[in-house]
Amino acid sequence: MHRTKLSAVIIIISIFFITEPSSASSWVNFPTSWDIGQAFAISITSTADYSQPMVTWMNRTIALNVEQGGAGKISYGLLGSDVRSIKPGNYKILFEFIQNGKKYRASGNIKLRARQYPKENLSVNPKMVNPPKKELKRIQNESAAIKSALKTMTVPRKWTTPPQPPLSVITLTSTYGKSRVYNGQPRAGHNGADIRAVTGTNVRAPFAGTVLLAGFHYYAGGSVYIDSGNGVITAFFHLSKILVKKGDTVTKGQVVAKSGATGRVTGPHLHYSLILGGQFVDPIPLLSTSITKMLKNGEPQQVN
Repeated sequence: MHRTKLSAVIIIISIFFITEPSSASSWVNFPTSWDIGQAFAISITSTADYSQPMVTWMNRTIALNVEQGGAGKISYGLLGSDVRSIKPGNYKILFEFIQNGKKYRASGNIKLRARQYPKENLSVNPKMVNPPKKELKRIQNESAAIKSALKTMTVPRKWTTPPQPPLSVITLTSTYGKSRVYNGQPRAGHNGADIRAVTGTNVRAPFAGTVLLAGFHYYAGGSVYIDSGNGVITAFFHLSKILVKKGDTVTKGQVVAKSGATGRVTGPHLHYSLILGGQFVDPIPLLSTSITKMLKNGEPQQVN
């Protein structure tokens, strides 16, 4: 991925003041162009204190923290777009915060670029492609519970970068974004990364957080979802053993499960997903970078 020069993309920044602007100097930072399926960083910075920072992206409003940063205050965020559902094009991003009793809004456009992801053919148990009727209600209930959990929006920020790798050795067996064909039947793209792991390998939490869901699901097998604040959620599938329960607080690096081969699999491995503001993105690049480095891909825009 490469930064697109400001001159190559039309950026619209609109700022609205409820009253006269303050003397503070404030900025928002976001990339003007990015690849579908890949995580990116955004920020709000100011020389003075502010409150209630939020960013709206892909129809989701994400609450951010206000933290000390340099000579002023800063709010960090991680966002992205799901390879399964998002098409190339320009998408609006909106920042909001309150400063000295005034509400500020700054909006711009991010051009999402198509990215080529490979295809793979897999052979699995036929009932994992065309489930028996008796399992349909279970699948429906699990889907509803997952959808509800992914709407979770909490503060404060519990995630720090880089994340703890979920396994001590990261060897990919199937990358994010692959279009999959199960037993000759096309299905949606892969919304995570599969990592080689023999059954019983320790699985560690990438970030501190709170367990949103933990249980055995029809397709994903043993599953754990962890909320780390600001719309950042991590998930693990196909687990053989789950060591936490819904509502538990976990620390970064804590062993939360054991890898396995449950659900729709071709063999033992760990499926690792990163969900940002409801969007499943490629979790692997974040393992080798930081929020500070990611923000260098943005184009700062002054708000006041």
